[in-house]
Amino acid sequence: MSLESTLKEQKTSSVLESIFKISERKSTVNTELYAGFITFLAMTYILAVNPAILGGIPGMDKGAVFTATAMSAAIATLIMGIWGNYPVMLAPGMSMNGFFKGMLLSGSVALVWHEALFGIFLSGVLYLILSLTNIRKTLIESIPEDLKLAITVSLGMFIAFLGLKNAGIIVSNPIILVSMGDISNPQVLIAYISIFIALGCMIRDIKLATFISFISAIALTIIADMVMGTNNAPIPDQLFSMPPSLEGSFGAVFDISGLTADKMFDLLFIVVIFLIVDFFDGLSTIVGVGRDAGIIDDDGKVPNARSALVADAGGTVIGSILGTTSITAFSESGIASSQGAKTGLAAVMVAGLFALSLFMYPLFSIFSAAMVAPAMVVVGIYMIGRLGQISWDQKESRIATFFTIMFTVLSFSPANGMAMGFISYSFSMIVAGRAKEVHPVIYILSLVFLTYLILL
Repeated sequence: MSLESTLKEQKTSSVLESIFKISERKSTVNTELYAGFITFLAMTYILAVNPAILGGIPGMDKGAVFTATAMSAAIATLIMGIWGNYPVMLAPGMSMNGFFKGMLLSGSVALVWHEALFGIFLSGVLYLILSLTNIRKTLIESIPEDLKLAITVSLGMFIAFLGLKNAGIIVSNPIILVSMGDISNPQVLIAYISIFIALGCMIRDIKLATFISFISAIALTIIADMVMGTNNAPIPDQLFSMPPSLEGSFGAVFDISGLTADKMFDLLFIVVIFLIVDFFDGLSTIVGVGRDAGIIDDDGKVPNARSALVADAGGTVIGSILGTTSITAFSESGIASSQGAKTGLAAVMVAGLFALSLFMYPLFSIFSAAMVAPAMVVVGIYMIGRLGQISWDQKESRIATFFTIMFTVLSFSPANGMAMGFISYSFSMIVAGRAKEVHPVIYILSLVFLTYLILL
């Protein structure tokens, strides 16, 4: 190696050290880059899933959603890596994109897609403000832990139900509402097999379960096309191309001329729901990955928490402007920490790979909602694990959790589930003589939700 090359390498190493504190956190450049690469592979399904889900909404273009997904994930993850210095990766949240689609298609709200995105934009702005001030501490402490967990679980069950429906495993039935789908249908059988492959991975503690279920569904669909002559996964003529245009998507969030007074409650609920879920989901992932990576000590203090949360919030603002749903910290980030990542360099690696994926739309465009459904079911299985953390011996928590989950799934609306959860919790605490233990914010939200249900 020449002297010039050695000096350049030392200079690069010095720059990386000053930004990411790699040696201080007892890691290496190679470890960070490898961990980032493996984590990106585990997250690639979002590049197919998000366009497949949101592209089914009237007015939203699948190609534009792909570009918005890749760009927002790259930008938000880059900010997290450089400014937050956490091995935490961000992309459009799996639970929230399904909720967004179900909410619009079921008629739960009277908004069109870009008006609903405006609500997400506002939630991101509020999240950003909370992250920059001490108000975030008040909000964190105001909502009971059991209620946060109930909301997370209900969204997991909602997205899993949507996945089962998209796969044809669960179908409508005019007599008994819903029933099992036809397992002789190749797509249904493939979905079953892919789900059980993922279950095997989960049981064996293989951290790529979601990714593997996604890949197995693709592989089996291609094989079925070859053997049975179906055309569910048409092979593209080319694998690379220029990114699809964002025309009609970029900036559409600000087209709010159709927001009339009777839509304001729907807009408010989108803001509240996405803010709460995005805020607490992002915080829990950052804390969890931070602990795994050894960044957060036993004292529980989160170093550089403001910067990490700002990156998370800023991602949602950027994503909504580009034309996609909330950007959130991905639980797959735990893969990076399990591979030894301890700094934001791993996140920078993932950001770069998301940027490169912009030129691979022909490959990702072949994926349908049925093919990505198993991954949605796996996400639901992961999220339902939070049930074990709920204080079931507390009747108030048990009641609120039951109402949150049941109304989310049975009314096919997380908004309704969240409303009933807050209302039932406030009611239960008052009847139990524990009204003073409830934060005023909860009562305010309960009244807003009650008004919403009455007007609904």
